[in-house]
Amino acid sequence: MSVVMDTLQQLQAVNLDQFNLFLDYWLAFALLSGLLILVGDHQPISNRIENSTIRKLGGSINKRAGWIIMEIPILIVVLYFFLTGSHGWNASAVMVAFFVMHYINRALIFPYRIKVNGKTMPVISMLSSMIFYIVNGYLIGHYFGSLKSYPVEWLWDPRFLIGAAMFIVGFVINIQSDNILINLRKPGETGYKIPRGKWFRWVSCPNYMGECLEWIGFAIMSWSFLGAVYAVWVCLPLVLQARNAHQWYRDTFAEEYPAKRRAIVPFIL
Repeated sequence: MSVVMDTLQQLQAVNLDQFNLFLDYWLAFALLSGLLILVGDHQPISNRIENSTIRKLGGSINKRAGWIIMEIPILIVVLYFFLTGSHGWNASAVMVAFFVMHYINRALIFPYRIKVNGKTMPVISMLSSMIFYIVNGYLIGHYFGSLKSYPVEWLWDPRFLIGAAMFIVGFVINIQSDNILINLRKPGETGYKIPRGKWFRWVSCPNYMGECLEWIGFAIMSWSFLGAVYAVWVCLPLVLQARNAHQWYRDTFAEEYPAKRRAIVPFIL
């Protein structure tokens, strides 16, 4: 227990220069991770995991339980470092509230909405995702709790207003798209179908588009290097996964797939 407390105290003592140096390395790691996805084949990432040796290395866990276990640490960690930070309550709390709102949906609501009865996920994938979430939870919580204090006036700065609007629009698009995907198959149906409606009229992965919009908005509303790095961490793999998924849809459904539909950015990408 003392080792844990000592570690937490050391993390809370990290100053802004040390923090920014780590962000430089963290950004480089994000770009390297993106390259690994770039060389992936054209099929949904869930298929690549299912057909890989990853599942054999560490066993599997119930998919719903694994999803909750891997995502909930970010809520715990970000709230711990923010609430125990040295800056007290200021407009930073609003930024953290946006962040927490997203992950309450992803960690506590979304897993109970998806149809995953009988499905599993690799334990190694769950653990690697947990590490990602713990690190980012610390970065967000420590930055807004101890390193950066936003005055109340920031809440009507154009950058905050534009970023907050983007975040909310992206959040809504993400949920709408999840709803369509969750209800894509009727009870008892299996196999893949072409999703349609809402933003699926223009892109193959509007759920990814919505999440990218959220975190680009978060970077703008916080106007921070941290926000930009987090946006890269989230958006880069989602864009590359969307590209792969889009190509897989086109290969699988051929002429049946809407020709004008793009991967993640309407009319462009």
